Amino acid sequence: MSHFRLPALIGCVAAASVLVTLVPARAAAQAGTLSTTQIINLGATKSSKLTLTVVSGANQSLAAINDGTTTNFPTPVQLQTQWDLQPGKTVNVALVAYFVAPSQAMVSGVNAIPASQMKGRVPTGAPTTFTAITQNAVTGGAQTIGTPGGSLTLFSVVVNGVNKTATRTDNLFLQIDRTGQPGLPAGSYAGTLYLRAITQ
Repeated sequence: MSHFRLPALIGCVAAASVLVTLVPARAAAQAGTLSTTQIINLGATKSSKLTLTVVSGANQSLAAINDGTTTNFPTPVQLQTQWDLQPGKTVNVALVAYFVAPSQAMVSGVNAIPASQMKGRVPTGAPTTFTAITQNAVTGGAQTIGTPGGSLTLFSVVVNGVNKTATRTDNLFLQIDRTGQPGLPAGSYAGTLYLRAITQ
């Protein structure tokens, strides 16, 4: 027959009770412990955009050139300029038309029509009346477009927070002005007018 000592049994039960109650207390004491903070650096770039599209009128032709007066090309060149820019880094957007060789805007063999007799106008732009394509080149930052004495700024728009992203459509009307000039030798005259937009 086994005999248990009552005091010893009571002591064991008490010790077990203490152990059971101490474990949750230790877990609660560790709640809220923090690690060191680590940093992730984030960055993203959206590039600026400037595009120019000839919507219509890329090929211009005249059936005849009138001596001693003006001859208008029958249809305008429709242009669409789009941009998405940062106002703090861009002041203006300009659209420029130019001839590479102002003395030979249009040629037929050895004969030529100079840029001084070629005119353009943009009702929604800068030259609202026909203006000779004889202005200087246009500079923006490290870039220059146009030719001295053979350029024409079609529009120049200040860029701000309102129009930093914009699309505009303009019509460029062209004219040959032979007013006060001697008779032009007969021939088929051809030339190339360049168009380009630039930020300033």
